[in-house]
Amino acid sequence: MAAITHRARSRNATRAGVLTAVTAVALGVFGAGMAAAADKSLTFKGAFPLIGQQSVHTVVHVNIPAKATPGQALTVPFSIDVDAGKAAGDGLRLVGAKNVAGTIKSSVTLKASDGRTVPLPIELPIPKTAVPPQGALTFAAKGSVRFTVPKGVAAGAAKTSVDATATTHVVTDSSLGQFDVKLTLDPAGQDTVLGSTQVG
Repeated sequence: MAAITHRARSRNATRAGVLTAVTAVALGVFGAGMAAAADKSLTFKGAFPLIGQQSVHTVVHVNIPAKATPGQALTVPFSIDVDAGKAAGDGLRLVGAKNVAGTIKSSVTLKASDGRTVPLPIELPIPKTAVPPQGALTFAAKGSVRFTVPKGVAAGAAKTSVDATATTHVVTDSSLGQFDVKLTLDPAGQDTVLGSTQVG
């Protein structure tokens, strides 16, 4: 009976240790309080080689920290699902591209309760992605954003919004080689707010 009790206590201690470690990681990443998951659909427009201006549909996924302290370093998971459309897929298939890769450079802005804005640059890798035999070109860029809330930012609710421009650097295994697509929010009046963080 003593051996069984000892094993049970050991298991409970192990579980408690794992829970403590997970909690510590969560607090280190998101700060005190729970993070709120945001999934924001936005449409951009940009000029592609061969096919010209095209609409690009995106879904931004991010966990907005519920609380942050000025001077505190935060690391926030951030990803973007991209649907570049059938024309983009047709253009790549036309030149014999089998795969694409690259990076997305974008940014979000943290707007404090006193109106002060903090730009947060984002650069996400696009993993090697097969060009489908037909249909739209789709891919996902995943990574994280690491930033520090500057000291002196006013206490209160700070809103995080996606900025209106982005650049996708595309690397192909075709005669197109590498190219950039500069994207602008279209239409311009879309709601770009991802969520809010309580600073203080």
